[in-house]
Order: sequence, then structure tokens, then C-alpha cells
Amino acid sequence: MKMESLKMLVVFTLIVLIGVSSDQVSGNLAPEEASNQLCFNPCTPKLGNNECNTICVNKKYKEGSCVGFGIPPTFKYCCCNN
Repeated sequence: MKMESLKMLVVFTLIVLIGVSSDQVSGNLAPEEASNQLCFNPCTPKLGNNECNTICVNKKYKEGSCVGFGIPPTFKYCCCNN
């Protein structure tokens, strides 16, 4: 029982730290600031950088690419930038 509680506490702490650090890296500390980046579909062999860029340009964004998330970056998502 104590080991499960400890694991849950460690996982919760890591999630909070990752959330705070990602806000600091992206510069989104003020909640009223609009984000300049929109991330959606996971990148796959069929949805790579070129396809992601095409989707983003069609959505009136400046550019798009597959961006890795996680520590280490294990998941890639298509992200559009203004």
C-alpha cells in the first residue's frame, strides 16, 4: 500500500513538473496570451513533415512540422506555427 502511494506521488510530481517546464519553454506563462502554435494529429509514415506543412499552410498558418514531445521526445505531433 505504501509503495503504491509513493509511486502515485512521484508520477503526480513528474506530471506537474513537465507541465510547468513545457509552459516555460514555450513562453506560455500568462494564461491570457494566445499560443502561436497549434498541435494535433500524431505524425506517422503517411503524415510526415511535408504533409504536416501542407495542412498547416492550408489552415492559414505560416508553416508546420512534426515536433517531438516527452522526455525524451518519443511522440511526434504535427504542429503549425504562426
